[in-house]
Amino acid sequence: MKRGGSFIPDFHPFAHDVAAWRAMKQEGSSVVQMRAAFLPEEVKAATIRIYPHWRLAGEHLIPGQWGHSFGLMKDNPPVERLAELGVDPKQAPEIKEAASRFVQRGNSPLQAVGRAEAANQVGVGNWSSASVVWAGGWVENHSIRDYAKVLRVGFAAMAKDVESRLAEGDIADPDFVRKENFWRAALSCCQAGVELGRRYAELARRMAEDCRLQIANCRLNSDCKENGNGEENSEELRRLVRMAEACEQVPAKPARTIFEAVQSLWLAHILTGGEDCINANSIGRLDQILQPYYQADLAAGRVTRAEAVELMEELACKLYLDYEVQAITLAGLNADGSQAANEMTDIILEATGNVGFVRDLSVRLSPQSDPKLIRRCAELVIKGGGIPFFFNDDCFVKAMSDRGIALEDARGYSPIGCIELTIPGKANPHAVSGWFSAAKCLELALFNGKDPRTVEQLGPSTGEFESFTDCDQLEQALRRQMEHFAKKMVYGINRGELSQRERGPLPYWSLLTDDCIARGRDITDGGAVYYYHSVCFLGTANVADSLTAIRRLVFEGRRIAPAQLLQALRSNFDGFEPIRQMLLGAPKYGNGVAEVDEIAARQNNWFIDTMDGFRSTLGGRFFVHLFSFRCNIEFGRSLGATPDGRRAGEPLAYSLSAQQGRDQKGVSAMMQSLARLPHSRAGGATAAIIDLDPKLVAPPDGAARLTQIIQAALAMGVGQLQFNVTTVERLRQAQQDPEKYGNIPVRVAGYSQMFKLLEPDLQEMVIARTKHQT
Repeated sequence: MKRGGSFIPDFHPFAHDVAAWRAMKQEGSSVVQMRAAFLPEEVKAATIRIYPHWRLAGEHLIPGQWGHSFGLMKDNPPVERLAELGVDPKQAPEIKEAASRFVQRGNSPLQAVGRAEAANQVGVGNWSSASVVWAGGWVENHSIRDYAKVLRVGFAAMAKDVESRLAEGDIADPDFVRKENFWRAALSCCQAGVELGRRYAELARRMAEDCRLQIANCRLNSDCKENGNGEENSEELRRLVRMAEACEQVPAKPARTIFEAVQSLWLAHILTGGEDCINANSIGRLDQILQPYYQADLAAGRVTRAEAVELMEELACKLYLDYEVQAITLAGLNADGSQAANEMTDIILEATGNVGFVRDLSVRLSPQSDPKLIRRCAELVIKGGGIPFFFNDDCFVKAMSDRGIALEDARGYSPIGCIELTIPGKANPHAVSGWFSAAKCLELALFNGKDPRTVEQLGPSTGEFESFTDCDQLEQALRRQMEHFAKKMVYGINRGELSQRERGPLPYWSLLTDDCIARGRDITDGGAVYYYHSVCFLGTANVADSLTAIRRLVFEGRRIAPAQLLQALRSNFDGFEPIRQMLLGAPKYGNGVAEVDEIAARQNNWFIDTMDGFRSTLGGRFFVHLFSFRCNIEFGRSLGATPDGRRAGEPLAYSLSAQQGRDQKGVSAMMQSLARLPHSRAGGATAAIIDLDPKLVAPPDGAARLTQIIQAALAMGVGQLQFNVTTVERLRQAQQDPEKYGNIPVRVAGYSQMFKLLEPDLQEMVIARTKHQT
């Protein structure tokens, strides 16, 4: 696959400032209309390029993954750079002020809800300086939009639909004013889609004309003919003409071929990043979206399988250039429950193997999945990088349908970014809307609601540990702490939800989500068919290991006195190493020990039951992620030593994996522990990473062995699995010489990354995980 040119467009340093200023200065605009108007202004101001050899037009409108680049926030604007955007330099202060207000919409005083009472903020932090919980409620990116709709009808038809609703609406309808407000915003989003395609079509046409002139001149130049430049120019002309023709059709109008479908999807995805950043805005079920176009083209002789593979390779490169966590989902179920894997499933898997770099790819499986598909996935995993990762339909279709998602829609679920589940084009899932540390709650239960390191009263008084006569009393204290902080988390999420409804609408996401247009409501205002918040539960393994150790060594064996345990924890085991070794010697989660696993399951189920009982301000439910992302590191920093033998400040266990290095009985035992947990009740999904020594999956039988492991996990009811294939020695080598050896991809925390790019604490976490040889 030959590709050339600079991969990163030349972003104008002040384009986003000017786009925000122009959007905000439109007289009479509401917040949602201003937010929508930014998108076409951004498209108009963007510097666009078409690079040599690439077949797909378009690059992300913004540099980086986390937010818009506002140049005036940092520098004094050179006169000539503003003039390039048609702006009078005298207006620079006004532009800077407007850009500042636009980008700070989520940080200004909360007009909708006021300031929180200090007491309700105790124990509440953010994900990088967390204590017990973090509560968001305001969620951007982390979406899967209805790209199939863009391919099917195009933005021009969407605009006509909105215009007809505006024309036919009854202005005396009490709800019309709100609908009108949103519909006008939706029209701006449609305009952005049409304009983006038009700009690339126009540029491709101009470049094609230049290419024709070069071909004509080449015919008159004998040296040009002899060097083969005429043939190269002819190929370039065909590329540019095809690109121009595609962009004249899409995304304004329906896609007619697989090439137009991929081009349309890519341009629509560029607009997604333009609205609320690239981060974890994902593609969804790509094989299902593209299969009808591939089938039609194949039947008509317009495409070969090899050409489709190359097209998927190019799309993979486009997605990878800026940010690798733009997730694609394959296989799974059709709405009627039949298996959905198709020709495009295998084509995308082949393309993934061919490009050979980190990308975000998940495959939905079940015990009924074709063993050949599972074997194909296993072969990719063995190549390294942790992809694809696997979701068990038997678990998550049930978890979602039991919580109000229609069965036929639940069968269409797709993970966002890492593992967060949504219904593409139908839901606002508020992915990772809150984080909850059960391990910190256990610490507070042991110390009667106080943080032992700061002596601050964070939680309620739930009794002195020395007065407890059995472990059941400790668990009751733990539940009281968890309930207290669960309510705080819900309170914070509801505040975020209310404030986003007022100041952070997402009209483009709404345009591509049912039933926002029909209801005339933004997705942040309850417009989606499904509306829920997903919250993360951390510390499963640590709590189970700790309670097991306490039950065995304090209450049953009487080998450690309660006061002695507390003293050891306060001192971070300094001077108490024999006690720490006793705690480490107690049975541990991840080794198939029913006693420990059942404690883990009990805490998971209790938290799920608790969250099932809450509702948000818009009536949304709370779906649980049994998932930590990389926050097991951040939440671990604010946690003292724990009764599982973990020292203060060390990371917690990742998601549902064992604490690093403690799963010592092999893969089968780890699967037994996982299978005892409530995957089919976690509507937000579960996660576990299993590290494998390359010897376990080495030829000639390695792929068959991994296939059997995956099949067994599916049959046992394990919800989600990610695999790394590496050794400690190889990772240490990469640490010591990152330039020579560090360019290896590893599964980190719901995502993959080149090892040399990881922060030192993340590298150590990956190294510390057990590398299973059996």
